[in-house]
Formats: sequence, structure tokens, C-alpha cells
Amino acid sequence: MKNLDAISFIKHNQLLIYKTFLLLIIVLYSFSFYSCKKEANSNCKDCLILHSSLDNDKVKPLEKMFDKIELIPLETTDNSLIKIVNNYQYDRTTGRSYVLDRKSILLIFDDNGNYLGNIDKRGQGPGEYMIITDFALNLQKNQIVMLEPLGFIYCYDFEGKFIKKLDLSNLGVNILRIEILDENNYVLWSIPDDIHDGIYIISQETGELVNSFWKDKFLINMSFADFYTYFNNVFFSFRLLNTVYKITKDGVEEAYEWNFGNNTTDINRYDIFSGMNNYAEDVTKLMSKLESREIQYECLRNFQNKTYFYTQLHFANKYSKHLFYNKTTKQSIWYDFSSEAILSSPFLYFSDEFIIGTLDYEEKDKLLNCSLLDEENKLKLRTFKDDDNQYLVKYYFVSP
Repeated sequence: MKNLDAISFIKHNQLLIYKTFLLLIIVLYSFSFYSCKKEANSNCKDCLILHSSLDNDKVKPLEKMFDKIELIPLETTDNSLIKIVNNYQYDRTTGRSYVLDRKSILLIFDDNGNYLGNIDKRGQGPGEYMIITDFALNLQKNQIVMLEPLGFIYCYDFEGKFIKKLDLSNLGVNILRIEILDENNYVLWSIPDDIHDGIYIISQETGELVNSFWKDKFLINMSFADFYTYFNNVFFSFRLLNTVYKITKDGVEEAYEWNFGNNTTDINRYDIFSGMNNYAEDVTKLMSKLESREIQYECLRNFQNKTYFYTQLHFANKYSKHLFYNKTTKQSIWYDFSSEAILSSPFLYFSDEFIIGTLDYEEKDKLLNCSLLDEENKLKLRTFKDDDNQYLVKYYFVSP
């Protein structure tokens, strides 16, 4: 969801890579999957293994998992209209929601969904950008950090005033992701090749390169990478891998891995990764494996809080399951979005008290009869129009 404009931008400079990427994504989203016959070997040497089952789903009633559901309609005006959410951040200290639209405009809403303003600096003048693919909230320095993919970081205060621009174009890569690593450094993600790394540690003050690492398999790296932060640690994962990694200034380490027994898909065991120079041939081999239905799921997004590890597994077009793995009991709790009052898209924010996702108009009827919605929130649903902005949905966990 965060990559659409980035891919469009990259294709001007890397047309063949773009075509390969597009083809791979189309294939991934157009198959029905089946179970592998052999249990995959773990790629996790010393990290935590999260064992679960795809066959024996344990569905917990929503009322046992969540205390209430709150709907937050994002105000719809000519200035605040959201086309596609490329990224979302929530500031707990102010209750503000920050939505990066695909038009490279950062829209700001309060805790009730009222539109507060935006950062729209599109242009070629001082403090202006051409296109933004990602952003992060640097709360320690009271800055909003916005990423231009050809290697520029723009810093603004929370009122939208331009502070500074960091030039990273000497890296020679298209940067797609940014996250705050620590009080001194950013971590960036770019699709690596045989020459360039994928992860870059950059000084927040000067933009100088502190460290870089990660190459791995080219096709795996093309399958999207996601960051999330928990207890001041930055984690990242790929859709085609079961392992979630922790990033430090010095490198990456395996944090934990999803294991589904005989149904675990291990893409690393296929001999189809020969490097960027042979990516066209590799894609053909990968497509063959996909057509034979040896790949059965993708891990769309990962999060964790003090109680749960979370991932969303995508099995086929419009078929996904949310998985909550209890850290104490080691039990898995599944929610199939087709039968539960829960969203089909991955969650965007994860905390100990609640999680936040977005509700499209097409899914509103799923929540109308949910007992976790009070009459005030049901009224919000009934007034939801198809040309309104998406609603934010907050699921509050039951207190331990």
C-alpha cells in the first residue's frame, strides 16, 4: 500500500526492474494456494520460533479479545480528500493521525477525525519536493520526516514549517522506506541489487552514511519490506519470508519466525535465485513454482505488543486471516475477515491498549451488527457514504 507512487517513480530509471516487480506482484495475488508436503526448515538460528497451525484454527469470539470498537470518520472536504493511504502514523501524545496520500500530501486529523491541515510542498523551490513515498514522526526532535525516493529527506516541524533537507543522492539508489532508528540515526530501505545494499543507516543531523548492509535474494527483496517499532527497537520483514528481523546500527539479527509445521512455506529452499543479472530467468522459475501452488501464503504485515505477536496471512485474492499469537500462553487466535467483524486490510498501528485500521465503505455492513459497537458508533456507520474518506477503526483490547 505504501509503494504505489514509489514504483511509478522508479520505473523511469529502472524499467526492467519495474516490469519484473509488477509481474511478480500480479502473480502473487492471483493464485489459490495449497499446503506443502514437507515441513520447511527453519532459517532462524537462535531466535524465537512461533509455532502455530493453519489446519486447526482457534477462533476466539471478538468479545473475549476486544472490549469495544470505536469508529473515527476522517473529515471529507475538498482539501482533505484521501485517494489511497500510502502510510499512516499515530501520535499518542496528541491523538493526531497522519495520513500520507498517494498524491504525496500528508493530511493531519485530530482524535475525532477533524481535519487540521496538511503538508503539501510539491514543487521545485526551497523546501519543496517532487514526490514522497514514506514518512516518519521524529517525536524526540518534534519533526515530520518525509522521504523522496531518489535520495532526499525533508524535515518539517509539526506546523509544516520547513527545517532542512538532507541530500542522499550519492547513495545511487531509490529509497522506499524510512524509520527512526534511534535518537541519532534514520534507517532506510531500498531494493538492493548485486552492487548496492538494501538497508542504510543515516545520520539525522548530517545525512552522512553510518552503515549499510543486507543483500540476500533479489526476488525476495522485491516482495515489499515493512518496518515497525516496538520498545524503541525497529523490526522489518518481507512478505515472502517467515522471519522477522531486528535492525541495529551494526546490522540485522533474527528476532522471531512464524512456523506452521508441514504448511510452512520456505521460499529459500527453491533454487531460483541467481542474482539481479538473471532476474528475468529467476522470475520465470518463481512463476513456475507459484503456478504449481507450492507457495501458499504471504505474511502481509507484522506487529507486536506486550501480549501478542501479530501477522496477517494472505492466501489468495480477497482471502486473508489475522493471527494473534499470545506471548504467555503460546496459543494462536485467528480471525477470518470474511466471517468476523474485523478488517480485511492489515492493521496500521499497534499498541498495548488498541490497534488501528481503516474501514472502506464496501465493508461497513460487516460491523453494523457487532455487539462491540455502541449506538453512537452504529449511527456513524449508517451515515457513511461511498464518497467519504475511509474511517479509522480502533479495536480496544480487553484488559488482562
